[in-house]
Amino acid sequence: MAAHDTSLTERQMQVMRLRNEGYSQEEIAVNLGTTKQNISAIEKMARRNVERAENTIKFIRMLEAPVWFEVPDGTLVDDLIGMIYSRADEKGVHVRYDGVALVSRIRDMAGARIRHRVVVMGFEIGITGNGDVLVQ
Repeated sequence: MAAHDTSLTERQMQVMRLRNEGYSQEEIAVNLGTTKQNISAIEKMARRNVERAENTIKFIRMLEAPVWFEVPDGTLVDDLIGMIYSRADEKGVHVRYDGVALVSRIRDMAGARIRHRVVVMGFEIGITGNGDVLVQ
């Protein structure tokens, strides 16, 4: 894949490939004739670019989501799961996760916004037409 088809530069792609092959930043620096600090900066920017690209895809998927609602602070995770299934049913969308998998997905995507079994920092939920659940 060429760099012009991605959000990465050629150098970022080169560094990411080498890191994926198991090379250390120091080994890559020696191989490319630069410093470890430069390789670290290149890798950091590459990861930031990847995160932005992922967020862009997530945003586009959210635009296409027929179900979209806010989850306020203080919502219990069990209540949130019920809200997701209920909102999806209202729009005729089949959620592709069972309850256990859905809790796991929400926890992974919401991160620190859920503590124990309570939403401590509100967020938005989107449910795509194919039943995927997204956290914004």
